[in-house]
Amino acid sequence: MNKRLPSIFMALFLLTTLASCNESKTEKGPKAQTGDLIYEEKVVFDTSNPTNISVKLEVYKSKKISSLSCGRAKSSADTFTFSKGILTISKDFFTTIGSGEKTIQVAFSDNTKTQIDAIIATKVITTAQEFQAINDNLKGIYVLGNDIDLSSIPNFEPLGKYYEETDIRNDYFHGILEGNGYTIKNAQVYYCNSTTSSEDVYNHNGLFKEECHKNGDNIGLFQIIGSSGVVRNVRFDNIKVRGRTIVGVIAGNCSGVIENCIVTETCSAQMGTHFYDNDCNMGGVVGIVAGSGSINNVVSLTSDLFMPDEFIDYSADYIGKSGNGWDHPATAPDNSAAWWKFAGVDRDVQNYGDDGSVSATSSKETDSNGSQTNGIYAFAGKTWGTISNSLAIKFNQTPYKGTQREVYFTQTHLPALKKPSGDVALGTVTNCFTKTAEELKDAATYASFDTTIWNVGNNAYPTLKFPLIASSIKE
Repeated sequence: MNKRLPSIFMALFLLTTLASCNESKTEKGPKAQTGDLIYEEKVVFDTSNPTNISVKLEVYKSKKISSLSCGRAKSSADTFTFSKGILTISKDFFTTIGSGEKTIQVAFSDNTKTQIDAIIATKVITTAQEFQAINDNLKGIYVLGNDIDLSSIPNFEPLGKYYEETDIRNDYFHGILEGNGYTIKNAQVYYCNSTTSSEDVYNHNGLFKEECHKNGDNIGLFQIIGSSGVVRNVRFDNIKVRGRTIVGVIAGNCSGVIENCIVTETCSAQMGTHFYDNDCNMGGVVGIVAGSGSINNVVSLTSDLFMPDEFIDYSADYIGKSGNGWDHPATAPDNSAAWWKFAGVDRDVQNYGDDGSVSATSSKETDSNGSQTNGIYAFAGKTWGTISNSLAIKFNQTPYKGTQREVYFTQTHLPALKKPSGDVALGTVTNCFTKTAEELKDAATYASFDTTIWNVGNNAYPTLKFPLIASSIKE
């Protein structure tokens, strides 16, 4: 008998065992399955519904990946597989790297590297109720997974919570809304039943349920986008907004960032009283761009911006008060009426004495454009921060007791017009215009727009590509 046979069998056994171990080791890594989403360049991980993530890296398919890392988080051997140009990463790896916008470093065995951009999201939003629930976590990272139809919510509560300027309960949107090129549509965001009176709000019959929204100040789909908040890559369609003062379709106040968004011609904004105040205005996109606010590559196609000729504002604050306004009835020596009537700014501003009597008539309100104003602007009601490379549709209006004139894109802060708001001129508006419908359908109008995000052509308004975070179904 050949004594070497046992050693040969032993060697074969060891080789088989090693192969089996290697195979088992390979099997430990996650596998892309039929029906999985396969991302390209940027991935989205939903922490509320964790799953393995696959991404195309076809250009590197002849290489072997040695490790993945993100900050201090390092991959283990069983948290990824790389086969035929598809990298599949275990959900266990993503749960170690924290939420937000991240960069995953991919190291290959030949010492070369590449990287993958990732959004580690609080929630991928697919329903109206999930979108409204952003108010439960205003610092979250949100990605739209499809178009969001808000028509199932009778009256949408604005996202963000504003009570008064110094109220410690204020809670603005400081998160990220990545629209992914999808549309938010069919919302009513109304603070009262009427465009001419807030009597229902005064009598506790207003339409908003949350106290922070009931006053109707800073009203839009977002009430206030905070200084670290970001809203981007969203199409807004058939959003109807009504507020008392400082009103815009996307936001009442933008202290953060809005970029690559479009407000369609089916949207509208309505504002009640203007207070003859250079700071309290409305626009197709936002009411105010605050000092920290920035808007870039945004288009407003709506001219449906409305303020009534006269608005009767009800408030307990008016009882016993007199001052600069239009009509506060002195029905008793202490001015006991709980309402005050306001009208378009083209009417002379009345200056009231302490006893309620008219003491003088001042000149009519003007703005940084040198124009009279009733507080309606095509894009933003007042700009303290920056707007760049943005457009609004051109239209005219005839204010109450005024003459027809073109509506300006926005106004900036000039101390001479409102010194109590600051003695330094603020607001920067660069490469921003109102354009006719024909001009807004001309591809040349959008030379500054990123064509990896926008579809730009002739004879049509621009549209957003979707989904921007590209994915395909694995066959």
